[in-house]
Amino acid sequence: MSTSTRRLFSVVIAIGIAATLAGCTAGGSAKVGARTSAIAVLDSKDLGDILVDGKGNVLYAFKPDNASTVSCTFGCATVWPPLSVADNASTAAGDGVDVALLGKLPNPAGGHVVTYNGWPLYRYAADKAPGQHRGQDVFLNGGYWYVMKPDGKPLMP
Repeated sequence: MSTSTRRLFSVVIAIGIAATLAGCTAGGSAKVGARTSAIAVLDSKDLGDILVDGKGNVLYAFKPDNASTVSCTFGCATVWPPLSVADNASTAAGDGVDVALLGKLPNPAGGHVVTYNGWPLYRYAADKAPGQHRGQDVFLNGGYWYVMKPDGKPLMP
């Protein structure tokens, strides 16, 4: 197992534990409305530090969103599923994730999408393994897609 894979596995486990604890009451039972989304930092060999969700899926920004709107909905969202969060839930942040940059925006398709520095976050359906980033600098669904960096800026060439 490579160092990057071990690190990703550790981050995913830590975020999973944090998300579980955040969703528990003093009695130990989970509240459905209190579940969290999770974001962590992964050291990618070729892209450096990038953001991933709690399962290790790389997170992307869509340039047409202009850092303030969710424009990838319905058909687009089947290829680029947004990182969703319930109305009353929070987002768990792993090491290297700036909590001050986390937020959420209403999704025109319903619910809310997690944002980072105002950018709605999405995953890419063609990424089949944790840490895979086939969507970097891809033009699809009317715009370019870029991996999100921990500094809150999409990785644009």
